[in-house]
Amino acid sequence: MLVAEALNTKIRVLNTHDFVGEALKKMDELRVNKLPVIDPSTHKVVGQINREKVSDDVDKEDPISVLDLEDPVVIFNNQHLFHAIRLMLHHEMSLLPVVDKNDICLGIILKHHMLELLGRMLNLMEYGSIITIRLGQQNFTLSEIVQLIEAENGKILGITVEPPDAELEDYEVSIKLNLKDVSRVASALRRHGYNIFTEVKSESHKIDLETRADEFLQYLDM
Repeated sequence: MLVAEALNTKIRVLNTHDFVGEALKKMDELRVNKLPVIDPSTHKVVGQINREKVSDDVDKEDPISVLDLEDPVVIFNNQHLFHAIRLMLHHEMSLLPVVDKNDICLGIILKHHMLELLGRMLNLMEYGSIITIRLGQQNFTLSEIVQLIEAENGKILGITVEPPDAELEDYEVSIKLNLKDVSRVASALRRHGYNIFTEVKSESHKIDLETRADEFLQYLDM
């Protein structure tokens, strides 16, 4: 899914003529600490205002242009949603401005909306069961796993991959299936030498995506 499909054009983006007080109020409304700022004549993003860097000495009736703005973080409308997630995770942001190839601001994307879309993409809300497999870096391939699952009449609803890191030497591949009982699939995989780490049967995923946002984004930071 592309960023353009998650674009929000209803929330007005701040411009350099807006007052500092307006910016702070908008941050409170959106529950964010950073907001993009555009040039009203070119509609290009010229920076971002950071609540933590707005001095108490600043007059709230002053225009945003008097502030020292941070360099902006933007996402292009033709980039994938996963890239936007990486940017949000890296820069600890819950909102990103979306620009076109000419750097014109088209709108914004919000973290909670992206999480909802990703939940649909990964079938998180669908009824099903999950198998988690550990795969060595030298043996990382999904083709045989898919064949074994399909041979047991399983249908894959979603796959996520957690790559190796300092603590985890192997890939952890979580596969969501349409089956209530995954024991036959798990047995078939074990017979072929796969290390089944977890089996979660008949789990209905009623996940509060906003509450678990940081954990979810970290998991998807591939």
